[in-house]
Amino acid sequence: MGNFGTRVVVKKNGPVFRLKNGNYKIELADDHRQLITQLVEQLRDSLATTTDDANLRRLFPTAYNNDAKKDAEYQRLMRDELLESRLAAIDVTIKVIAQNDEISAEEIDAFARSINSLRLVLGTTLDIAESDYGSQNDTQQSENSDGDETSGADEYLIQKELYEYLGWLLEWTVGAQSSGL
Repeated sequence: MGNFGTRVVVKKNGPVFRLKNGNYKIELADDHRQLITQLVEQLRDSLATTTDDANLRRLFPTAYNNDAKKDAEYQRLMRDELLESRLAAIDVTIKVIAQNDEISAEEIDAFARSINSLRLVLGTTLDIAESDYGSQNDTQQSENSDGDETSGADEYLIQKELYEYLGWLLEWTVGAQSSGL
């Protein structure tokens, strides 16, 4: 019989991890890098050209739910700053994804903020609420799909898979950031 008492535990790093020197590394396949780059570029274009897109609303949260006047003042004062911050994070993310080198704490933070922004916009597009996560609607929509063309249900499932991928990537990023605390 074999030696079952000896076990080897292998810990595999995820796509984002903290290095011993305090920097970070993002290891993604080239097609995933291209996808992230395309998505953040699309987000940057939307942010730069659109001010009232309903899908961007989670990026500019309401500060005063019960007072439209106060909220309008808050948006007037803070929206440009939020916009500049999001655009700067996107620029850093594009650079980081392209270089495939070690990155700093500031760069991993910008990357995390960009991935989170993508998730917020996609979640809004998909009309995902916390109470919806993991619901049976995905399966039901898939079963209603018909024909050879990509149906609305198939498109929903593709976008939902992308949403979940971004969540997975964000989870690894936050985990890497917190590993140094």
